[in-house]
Amino acid sequence: MNANKHALSAAVEHDHEPYSEDYFLGETISIGRLTPSMTRVVLKIEGGERLAPSGHPDEWVRLAFPPDVDTLVTLPVLMENGKWGRPDGSKPCPNRPYTIRRWDAATHEMTIDIVAHEGGVAASWAMNAKVSDVVGICNPEGRFWIPRGSQWLLMLTDITGLPAVGRVLEELPEGFKTIVHVEVPSDEDRQDIDTAADASLVWHACHGLMPERPGYTELSRIAGTITELPEGPGYIYIAGEAKAVSDSRKHFRDVLGFDKNRIDAIGYWIEGQARV
Repeated sequence: MNANKHALSAAVEHDHEPYSEDYFLGETISIGRLTPSMTRVVLKIEGGERLAPSGHPDEWVRLAFPPDVDTLVTLPVLMENGKWGRPDGSKPCPNRPYTIRRWDAATHEMTIDIVAHEGGVAASWAMNAKVSDVVGICNPEGRFWIPRGSQWLLMLTDITGLPAVGRVLEELPEGFKTIVHVEVPSDEDRQDIDTAADASLVWHACHGLMPERPGYTELSRIAGTITELPEGPGYIYIAGEAKAVSDSRKHFRDVLGFDKNRIDAIGYWIEGQARV
């Protein structure tokens, strides 16, 4: 079991540390299209030795972007009163939350996958970013936390939750029973993900606007096709469009009678609204 897998299995048994606020600059050292709908960015984090991982494999940071082409990213500073602020009068930079796909504590390199789409602060930045571009980040937070005694895991996400799925699968203990459903725009958006878990991964190529139906996602429909769960105590992790995630949670709770305390349902975005 490697260090990441040990950290994840330990997370099943131990409480995590409280959040520690801190801010960093990250320089883009690599950027490229991973699949037709996903851009992969690698950042070198200045002062990365201070970065405090959350212990959650779905952990996310807020990426802060330049407010305009003529202005550099600025960060809050720790003031004498112990609070973070901007005593120089600089304005907060536009920012969006993104999952840490991979963190290398030795090299201070952070990999972040960004869904490619028209509009949006982060997507627009990623489409035009180049090596040496600088963004701001904060210490990460996370949610994924397998309850003690769990014998299986079910993950259901749209493409925005795919980076979390990938990292979780890579860090799961050997042989851990795992069922994964991921909604992506096309078959070309599938990814090869290494895992030691006993995992089944089902891809659903139906994300995005289509003339035959309204909305971008069929996540709740996909949830409805799941009519049985494995025996024994488990954990369900759902991530994607907020209403679809809520409807999916209701299916597992109300239709299948699954314990609501063993479900984490996270709205990554809201239909018709910018992700903030």
